[in-house]
Amino acid sequence: MSAPRAPRSHPVVVIGLDACDPDLVERWIKEGRLPFLRSLVEAGVWARLRSYGNLFSDSPWPSFAAGVSPAKHGFYNSQHIKRGTTDIETTRAAFGRYLPFWWMLRNSGKKALVFDVPKTAPIAGVDGVQVASWGEHFGLFNTSSLPPALADEVQRTFGKYRHASEIIEPKRVSQELRLHHTITRAVEHKLRVAQFLLKQDAWDLFVSVFAESHYGGHQFLHRSDDTHWAHHHSARHHLLDDSLPAIYSRLDAAVAELFHSIPADATLFVVSVHGIETNFSANHLVPAVLEGLGLQVRPANLATGGSGRGNVLSTLRSFVPGPLRDLINSRLPQSTQDKLFSRMFSARIDWKRTQAFSLPSGDFQGFISINLHGREPWGTIRPGAEYRELCERIRYEMKRLINPATGRPAVEEVVLTAQVFEGENLYELADLVIQWSKDAPIHDLHHPDLGTISGSAVKLRRAQHAPQGFMIASGAHISRGAVATEASILDLAPTILYLMGQPVPRDADGRVLLEIIDPDFKAHSEVRFENRPLVVPETMRL
Repeated sequence: MSAPRAPRSHPVVVIGLDACDPDLVERWIKEGRLPFLRSLVEAGVWARLRSYGNLFSDSPWPSFAAGVSPAKHGFYNSQHIKRGTTDIETTRAAFGRYLPFWWMLRNSGKKALVFDVPKTAPIAGVDGVQVASWGEHFGLFNTSSLPPALADEVQRTFGKYRHASEIIEPKRVSQELRLHHTITRAVEHKLRVAQFLLKQDAWDLFVSVFAESHYGGHQFLHRSDDTHWAHHHSARHHLLDDSLPAIYSRLDAAVAELFHSIPADATLFVVSVHGIETNFSANHLVPAVLEGLGLQVRPANLATGGSGRGNVLSTLRSFVPGPLRDLINSRLPQSTQDKLFSRMFSARIDWKRTQAFSLPSGDFQGFISINLHGREPWGTIRPGAEYRELCERIRYEMKRLINPATGRPAVEEVVLTAQVFEGENLYELADLVIQWSKDAPIHDLHHPDLGTISGSAVKLRRAQHAPQGFMIASGAHISRGAVATEASILDLAPTILYLMGQPVPRDADGRVLLEIIDPDFKAHSEVRFENRPLVVPETMRL
């Protein structure tokens, strides 16, 4: 008797909803606002996914694509310090040290269609179509594609994607209304391009990400949450108060329409790799805390109010109004902006006397790096016991900080990344991550030995990335009603490859979610493994 034949591999579709929050999705499914997502959940599997959005806000999509942790791929923030120097660089897609999972399809006879997966770039050697950074949230990279002419064709046919610039302190309701309309129109724009790309060639894997839930979350979360510090009952507006659920509803309809453009026998994943929540960051005060503790030291000319190069640059910069400064920066090449920023950053630190320093960390978590001997050019702290002792000291001192507005701790946790992650690029990351307490905004800090620490007022973004995403899986080979236990964003890549009959990278940190796959498929399909290059060849990156 011949052995039973393995089930045929069906097309796999992955639709990302960037920063779409699982709590909000569950809430609005119950309220009937997301009928298509509800139908998918009822026909398949719903699972929350562990993520790194509350540690390294820019790491979840690279982690999804590569199936490995930030300690391996190294992409953790929109800016990073170039280890071995004191330079700060914009983190480009090519910085990711591991190839995305669709590279595993090469030489398989299968084609991939990849459109706007954040923090990734087209990879040579993959059969199919790839378009990157057309409508990505806060895209750091120019639109590019394989084949190269396709990006130009998309631009000619559909025009440029209109990004929704976040307005942190709107002066008029009309500003927010325009932004709401920009985001909702962008959903339609993105949908039309995705449908156009679906017709370009045959494909076995389709991956595309909608950015509009990300834009909407940062701008409008506070209007949907009456516990948010920026929620004002006196400033209610019926359209704006409904803006975020309306954006989610529009995305629900777009996914439904896209669903009708894909084969009926496809396996469908709708995923979000992190959520969105209220922001309470006090990152702007971290350098002053480290200076007060004697860990980050200013050069003598700055400590005495002198006129060193860094002080002159900072003073001149302070005289330029913010909007004009942003306009000037937008006209400068990114490399020039990086050089100017690096010069100001480096000139404010006496590297030979500094033990630890604050890294550029954006608007959410605080990042601290140890001035490590052998890694930094003037490292003062030796690896091993001295490094660990200093990390523990910083952790202790940071957890002593009080928010004067509440009288309660200002820091929820200080995470030592070496205790959480393992990987050859661990030391590309910040050594410590400050997670701020979530009970009230932090304008000042009080330390029992240093007193009250104040700084210049900052415009605080109202929403930050949350540590959970979600997955809805439905269609071919998915076991309806299955429960995925302890699932992670790292599990998506191995599971998708397994469903496509392809090997899983041996270095993957995730696992195949066998519990969601139907028994017949599992009975005829084994999990296979294969190596992939540890270092991405530059010739494979555009």
